[in-house]
Amino acid sequence: MVDVHDLIRRATASEEEPAPRTPIGKPTDPVPLRGGQGRLVRAAAPSVLVLGGSGSSGSSTTALGLAAAAAIDSEGEVWPVAVDATLGGGDLARRGCDTAQPVSTIQTWLVSAHPELPSSVGACAGQASTGVRVLTRSPEALPRRESMVSVARHLETAGLLAIFDAGAPVTSRLVAPLLADPRVGLVITVAARPDAINRLQPALEWLDENYSEFVVGDAVIVLTEQTPGSGTAILAHVRAHLGEWVRAVQLVPFDIHLASGGLISWHRLAAETRDAYLALLGAVR
Repeated sequence: MVDVHDLIRRATASEEEPAPRTPIGKPTDPVPLRGGQGRLVRAAAPSVLVLGGSGSSGSSTTALGLAAAAAIDSEGEVWPVAVDATLGGGDLARRGCDTAQPVSTIQTWLVSAHPELPSSVGACAGQASTGVRVLTRSPEALPRRESMVSVARHLETAGLLAIFDAGAPVTSRLVAPLLADPRVGLVITVAARPDAINRLQPALEWLDENYSEFVVGDAVIVLTEQTPGSGTAILAHVRAHLGEWVRAVQLVPFDIHLASGGLISWHRLAAETRDAYLALLGAVR
């Protein structure tokens, strides 16, 4: 025979028991991504602006090296795009596209039907052997109502990591909106020569006066060694005088493959050069 009173006691007890807590999620738990399911494996790296403290400071090679380091370090989980943000169009594609040259320019990509789609980027960009895409530009102005900020937003929507090569000078109006965006990391390249270091101070002062000390304080200075063995003493000097005022100071050693002036292939760089770019990637994160 069923004991009615016992059933009532069991029902009442189950109602009074607290509901089990929802287990805490893990970084690799499935998360909704654009209507589907994906896995959140690592935090997204910020877009990065590479500025030259003066001419011939290695901004293009640094932008390409940083983009390649992001692709290699993530083992294909991050898709970097190196963007030519120089005033007149630089040699980013000529130096960086060792697999396929671009078929069109940033201007053409921006007026396409859906520039925020990865397929649209891929259709216009060149490609490096590391998987890095390269967007080049012509000297003409960007389409109306477009700027380097909208370029960054389109690439971010596409799930791509933008690395902007702005060259010199730091006063370029084209990249001023990126300097004003706190979400964009800043790398300042300078040749490891005394005369170039002397020109770095006015550049930092201009940034400080126009964008506040927080821009300079968050910047990473990259010394590019353009003759063998010239950077060690200068690196110590810059770290001693600027190390407390910027996020980090990184030396990229002399590399005969970079010095050749031709196409750059990640796997032909010296191990010390690749390590320097990977260390730079860690600093900008």
